[in-house]
Amino acid sequence: MYKTFLCITLFISFSTASQKSLRINDTAPNFKFWLTDGSKLTNNDTKEKVVVFKFWFTSCMPCLTDIPKLNRLVKEFDKRDDILFIAPALDRKPAIEKLLKIRPFNFRIAYSAMDVSQKFNKKQVYPSYFVINKKGKISYIDSGTKQSEFKDLRKAVIKALKM
Repeated sequence: MYKTFLCITLFISFSTASQKSLRINDTAPNFKFWLTDGSKLTNNDTKEKVVVFKFWFTSCMPCLTDIPKLNRLVKEFDKRDDILFIAPALDRKPAIEKLLKIRPFNFRIAYSAMDVSQKFNKKQVYPSYFVINKKGKISYIDSGTKQSEFKDLRKAVIKALKM
């Protein structure tokens, strides 16, 4: 009986620890994405760059309605080579490509990214935004709590670029 209780207690403890949400100044989790353009992207490819992530999926209405605002944000920083805009999607590549034909999205799009989404976005709220600074630390998080305030996201990008 005692061993069973101990095993259950340890299991719950480890499960809870593994579900810890990310916070500002945490090191970004390791990731590996396959992009719709056929390339792959890992943490090593983002060193010394600011990375803006938007986690999303194609049937999420709030995820789709913010695309024009995000496209304007990408355009604002398009002359810079020290920033990457990445949109990891939960969907498979064909579904994303079909959507992009009618709704262009200027982020680099990753597909089938549920494993990485679970590392960043523990609550699985969509859309969710994360800014990673040039040192690989999380400098901004919006997991559905701010209703996608793009002023805040833009300010976080500018601040991360100055670091």
